[in-house]
Order: sequence, then structure tokens, then C-alpha cells
Amino acid sequence: MPSAPFEIDWEGLAVAFESRSRQITHFFDRQSGEVIQVLERDAEKHTAMSADPRYASVPKDGGERSRGDLEEFAALCDDPSSRRDLEAALSSADFVAAYRAALLRHPKEEARFFQFKERRARERAQEWLTRIGIAFETGTARSDRR
Repeated sequence: MPSAPFEIDWEGLAVAFESRSRQITHFFDRQSGEVIQVLERDAEKHTAMSADPRYASVPKDGGERSRGDLEEFAALCDDPSSRRDLEAALSSADFVAAYRAALLRHPKEEARFFQFKERRARERAQEWLTRIGIAFETGTARSDRR
């Protein structure tokens, strides 16, 4: 049964969903809505939080979401030059660095990209919260009031 809605640390969840670090696990506190970062080397705390039903480990991004986001954003670019540069970057061996370099050549698209990434992370967080039975209201986000 889903819980009643409460404040969610959307900014913390966005950071957690964007993180690819294998040294940090992000835990969502099912009672407070906060996100807590725990270093993997803090084995005692990590084990305790993993075993406590109050906390849910936020899924890690292994890179598959990032590539898909890059492809999706490139397809959304209205400017043909930007779209062409971003699509070419995706063909590079180090596509992440090439994509970043292409964005730097198109500052307007770079700004749009960071908004897009934040929106996608929040959408993933909302989908995940729904899957684990956490009710939320998007208007009560802590980071939305800053």
C-alpha cells in the first residue's frame, strides 16, 4: 500500500540518479524523504542501512541511461548544426567527452541539455518512487522552493 505524500528531496534524488560512482550508495529515507550518501568503504553503515526497511537504495546508473539520454537530446535539437555535431559525437570511441566538447561549441544547447538531464533524472526518480510505493506531490519538492 503506498504511503501518504510527504516532502521529497528532489535535488538529492536527481544527484543520486545521475551518479555513476561505485564508491557511493545513495539511500532514500522512506520516513523523511531525504537522500543520504554512504561511502562503500563505510561497510558498517552501508550494511545497516541496506538491512533497514526505512531506507531504499537508489538504483545506480551504469551508463546505459546516459547514452540513451544523449541520443534523445540530440534528436530533440532544433538547430541542425548542433544536432549534427552531437550525433557525430555519439559515433566517437569516447562519446561522452566528444558530446561534452560538442555542447561547448553550442552554449544555448548546452544550457538546454542540463535542463533536460535534470528533468530526466527527476522523471526516473518519480518512476522509481512509484514502483517502491512512495506517494509524492511534485509541488512539495524541497528544491522547488529555492
